Amino acid sequence: MCGFAALFEPGRNFEPALLDAMENDLFHRGPDSGGRAQASGWGLIFRRLAILDPGAGADQPMNDRQGRCTLVFNGEIYNYKTLRAELEGRGASFRTNGDTEVLLEGYRQWGEGFFDRLEGMYALALVDRDRGVALVARDPLGIKPLYMLKDGDRVAFASEMRPLYRLSPPRVDEAALAELIPFGWAAGSLSNIKGIERLPGGTLVSVPLDGGAIKRRRFCDPLDTLEPNENLSAEDAEAQICDALAKSVSAHLASDVGYTVQLSGGVDSSLVTAMAAPATQGKLTSFSVGLGGHAYDETPYQKMVIERYGLDHHEMQITGSAYAEALPRAVRHMEGPVPHGGCVTLMLLCDRIAKTSKVVLTGEGADEMFGGYLRYGRWRKTMWQERLSRVLPTGLMPDTWPFAGMRRIGGRDAAVYESVYHDFKSVQSVFPGLIPGSGAREAASRRFKDFRDRLFAVDQSAYLESLLMRQDKMSMAASVEARVPFVHLPLLRAVNALPRDIRAPGGVTKPLLKKIAGDYLSSDLIHRRKIGLWLPYHEWLADEKGTGRYLEALTGSDSRLGQYADRQKLGDLVAAMRAGNRGGGLVLERLIGTELWLRSLKTAA
Repeated sequence: MCGFAALFEPGRNFEPALLDAMENDLFHRGPDSGGRAQASGWGLIFRRLAILDPGAGADQPMNDRQGRCTLVFNGEIYNYKTLRAELEGRGASFRTNGDTEVLLEGYRQWGEGFFDRLEGMYALALVDRDRGVALVARDPLGIKPLYMLKDGDRVAFASEMRPLYRLSPPRVDEAALAELIPFGWAAGSLSNIKGIERLPGGTLVSVPLDGGAIKRRRFCDPLDTLEPNENLSAEDAEAQICDALAKSVSAHLASDVGYTVQLSGGVDSSLVTAMAAPATQGKLTSFSVGLGGHAYDETPYQKMVIERYGLDHHEMQITGSAYAEALPRAVRHMEGPVPHGGCVTLMLLCDRIAKTSKVVLTGEGADEMFGGYLRYGRWRKTMWQERLSRVLPTGLMPDTWPFAGMRRIGGRDAAVYESVYHDFKSVQSVFPGLIPGSGAREAASRRFKDFRDRLFAVDQSAYLESLLMRQDKMSMAASVEARVPFVHLPLLRAVNALPRDIRAPGGVTKPLLKKIAGDYLSSDLIHRRKIGLWLPYHEWLADEKGTGRYLEALTGSDSRLGQYADRQKLGDLVAAMRAGNRGGGLVLERLIGTELWLRSLKTAA
């Protein structure tokens, strides 16, 4: 895990002061070493968090043996040993033992076709002097972030947006803001900032070094794998998923500096922990967040896994004051509002993990792959509600979920709004001028006819990326690499081929994954009510030592959010919370995060 920036402008020699500032912006992503390479018209900046082949010989930027290509690369290629063996069979020799040089040799052997062979998480920029072109790419599932700024003849890429602010001062994209408030995340290529694009996963951009036209193509679209095989038996389905998941967990253990696990007490992280434990011979370390016995606290379930697998476990208690103190820092690293309080707790947990490890495995992505949300259990009801919404005149739609949401947005897919409507309803009248477009969500949904396929398409193409960016940005704020074994292309192919009635039969969530988990975890843990990381937002908002310290910022005369809101209604939300209304805690937390982000832009560049 690392961070890089790549700048291209014909004839320009980029100033050392600019490169220094951009490298410093990325320091937290790679405190172990840094480097740069440049020539007329281009510059590459890199910060390294050394995990595979951690010696100086594998530092970046890295040149190939012929001095023809220079590469900066963030992430991990999990099948690099297989690719290396194949390349050695073709006569290649290697100076290092990690995956970076495998990328250079793979490009030399297979050209742009080598992207089709990669399994892993990555963003990279490769300058090919012979061809006079730079190639910039992002992994198909969008696990690693990559942003692009195009301004005249200049184009720049970076692992985070902050270095790009050095080239163009940040300006809020109101189209993104309209999605950030209700959804917590702007889907598609919206980055929150005008002029900066978040490259979609599986995208390859070709930049001519002489300043010609930029070309881009999608070399892999994960939704193309969403083709259920209805002839697959239940026994074969279970066997294939067991095999694919075991291989993914094993691949994600590759590290020359060790690893740990993030244990929530839920099925997903507990299963990853259980499958990783045998490889450590009883020496696996785990970390979790505790809420001091609060109703949301999952400590009892964490203990089931800790005791069964003999984990060296560390629990970190989160208080309202610690959360509030860390919130501005989390906003800075998210480069936008925090969509959920879990961003802050994850960052604080990774601060603790960083004292002993550089790598943490998580259970992120299982819900989006296997149908872990309530909407997958009640999809039949939602499907009929959506069908009714399409035949009823708008004026006849009831003012209840989900019809009111579809009436407000123009009768769009329930599959798109089902998981977020409650948040939207509570703030829609506060921001009358901000109407979410959600074109990317709808485009994903409407590629498929089957309702369940559409649910998975929206979650895998839009919502999942928000979780992956949370994992990346919050872990890298602490210089820790987060790995996500459930988000692995070979596993995705196997999961997306499952028969619909095995994957999401209705009435129960994640049935196949829970069946597999039965070999590793107790029934009490597997079949309990899903909690997730819920936090006592209302209690913390009511405390001036907690997030209550920020409420005045929402309603004061200098409120940045007030520029977009009906100030009276915004004040009513705050007043209702202070009067004891416990229903708007998450909404107010998101609005506070949005306010802090808008304020941070004044000093970002």
